Amino acid sequence: MAKRLVTPEIKDGILDAFEQAGGVDYLVELAKLDPPTFFRLLAKVIPAQINADIRTTHTLDLGQAGPVP
Repeated sequence: MAKRLVTPEIKDGILDAFEQAGGVDYLVELAKLDPPTFFRLLAKVIPAQINADIRTTHTLDLGQAGPVP
């Protein structure tokens, strides 16, 4: 069985440190002062793939459009 790299105690410690550092306000400052680091964090929490159900309500037949005057 593989070892867990992040134990529940480590996760709790990280979350406590985040709150003590300022929580969301800290992240806002990080975004302003160090955008590359903020965007690396952001990339880790945004899904890599977005699934969407796109339905069309209109159709367009360009063959019937005719020439442009």
